[in-house]
Amino acid sequence: MRILFSVRNPTYVRHYDSVLRKLAERGHDVRLVMRPGTRSWPASVLTLARECPAIQLSTLPEAAFNHWWELASRFRHSRLYLRFLKPEYRGTPGLLARARARAPRLAVHLGEWLGIHSALRRMLVRVIDVLEQSTRSAATFHQYLRDQQPDVVVMTPLVVLKTAQLDLARAAMELGVRNVFAVASWDHLSSKTELTFSPQRAFVWNEVQKEEVVQWHGVAADDVIVTGSQVFDEWFGRTPSTTRADFCARIGLRADRPIVLYVCSSLLEGSVPEAPFVVRWAQHLRASRHALLRDSGILVRPHFRRRREWRDVNLGGLANTACWPLEGEAPADAEAKADYFDSLYHADAIVGLNTSAMIEGAIVGRAVHTVLLPEFTESQEGTIHFHYLLNDTHGVLHATRSLDEHADDLAATLEGRGGDADRRARFVRTFVRPSGLEIPATARFVDELEQLVRQPPPAPVAVPPWTHLIRPVLWPFALAASAKARQSRDAFRRQKRDLLIEHRRRKAADRSTSARHKP
Repeated sequence: MRILFSVRNPTYVRHYDSVLRKLAERGHDVRLVMRPGTRSWPASVLTLARECPAIQLSTLPEAAFNHWWELASRFRHSRLYLRFLKPEYRGTPGLLARARARAPRLAVHLGEWLGIHSALRRMLVRVIDVLEQSTRSAATFHQYLRDQQPDVVVMTPLVVLKTAQLDLARAAMELGVRNVFAVASWDHLSSKTELTFSPQRAFVWNEVQKEEVVQWHGVAADDVIVTGSQVFDEWFGRTPSTTRADFCARIGLRADRPIVLYVCSSLLEGSVPEAPFVVRWAQHLRASRHALLRDSGILVRPHFRRRREWRDVNLGGLANTACWPLEGEAPADAEAKADYFDSLYHADAIVGLNTSAMIEGAIVGRAVHTVLLPEFTESQEGTIHFHYLLNDTHGVLHATRSLDEHADDLAATLEGRGGDADRRARFVRTFVRPSGLEIPATARFVDELEQLVRQPPPAPVAVPPWTHLIRPVLWPFALAASAKARQSRDAFRRQKRDLLIEHRRRKAADRSTSARHKP
């Protein structure tokens, strides 16, 4: 079969690397596409295409600065803001603040005015949906799909803003092309935008996500397929690439002491830096009343999206402590994945705030700890997906509300008094591999995709006739939206240019100062 596999940007390829390889292995023709104008395909994706000749790399047609697409995007930003005004999101102020900062001012004013009136808010959402659909932005991809002639279009992550994947999905529906929404991460269905249409199929990890996509995104339960989480398949049954002694020698830790791995998080935009807290956390362990914590190894892995905050952090004053690696991207190539797995495997306990590494730690069989502190509430308990790890019935976290309690809990784990192996296994079976621990999600995903293609394609979805009446009225607003998008782009470029000029000026001044002080 011919598969058009759309990722918003190259970072999402790692979420479906195993699926892409399996499709190529089974002889399918895969066209892997990303949006234009983003950075080039990274080395890991180029290696994937080289090792799997059936995978071709390409880009989607340009949609940015198209009048209708820019207007549709503003409607989508408005709808996202209104989503987080719902009662079920009252405990997620960080998500609301993020959406509010991106929404048009008119939507914010209307949302604040209608906030407590749920019926009026729902009416406003319906109006926005009508206007957004009337932009007919999906027409941009009609000819593209006719030229590609895919048997099925797979899109991930789809539910993020400012993405042409939403229009690609609608175009596939309007032309009667098989289409699949593939969930990329454990937080996307609860923290991103809502779908305003129903794709032919939604592939999700587990029953929790199935409930989310049905209740919050309006997809029929019969159209939701639970496959498990393919992104974690590679950690099952894997063996380390180094011995504990060699690993510790490489990163500068003692092999004869327990290792506590701290995995950093991406956190919500605007969150306080995590690095100062990690330093405070490590210092607290070193001052603990538990001798095992005072001399245990501490390995800190910075998050690849927040490495800048670690540039001036020095852990040198803490013995048997390492911060590694300080450079690089998410674990995507074979070497980076091996280093990451070895970090999990050789650790005796794992600590973090809110990150998928906690799930990976559970898969490897390590106890996972967290501290619930006020400064990180918005990124922890202020998100819905975090509670799936915290839940007493199916969760996996050892959670405390103070560093003293955390130290006691962590010491118990290092002393072998944790005793939660059954709880970890139950979580992994429920959340990661609901079809069975021995059944890889990758194979389930590919099997279901092949099954879908064996069925007749869906009937084309007719474009409502009223969109032709509304669209001309929206034309001036489309022009304005496009102009505003260009202004924002130009302002961003000027800002980057000014920062670069200032950076070069400071470097030149530093060199001049150094030259004057040389003997």
